[in-house]
Amino acid sequence: MKNKFMQIAAGTILGLLILLAGTQIFVSGQEDENALRRRSIEGTWKTVVTQRNCQTGVPIRSFPGVLSFNQGGTLVGDSAVASPALKTASYGTWQRQHGRREYSFAFMLLLFNPDGTFAGTQEVTQTATLESNGDDFTTTGTLKVFDANGNQIATGCATSTGTRFE
Repeated sequence: MKNKFMQIAAGTILGLLILLAGTQIFVSGQEDENALRRRSIEGTWKTVVTQRNCQTGVPIRSFPGVLSFNQGGTLVGDSAVASPALKTASYGTWQRQHGRREYSFAFMLLLFNPDGTFAGTQEVTQTATLESNGDDFTTTGTLKVFDANGNQIATGCATSTGTRFE
């Protein structure tokens, strides 16, 4: 009887140890996955964009936005730069540069006149540096505006900051 009790107790303890070890492996795997994600720009980010005078760097205006960097190198975003009736969301691509925390991305959006007719496009090119915490980035870049016939009609400069949305 005593021997049977010891076998049951030992089996229970062994089972609990296996369960605890499995839990640690699962948690460790999650931590590794989060650490890997934090070393990448992949994910969704709350941004603040600041349009700047290209010659002096003086801020012109700032507005909020959002960018989602998808696995595989595509991105989608939007901002409060203008009424949604006057522009589409932004669509583009991104890639890691030579540095571990260096990225470049470009996107475009369609522009409309107040009467709803097509006005042209805007193209934005940015370089980004992911901060060492993996939860913030800064960018610098340029933009070009094209009319409905594809003629470039304006250029601009901007910087932005991003904070990972979780």
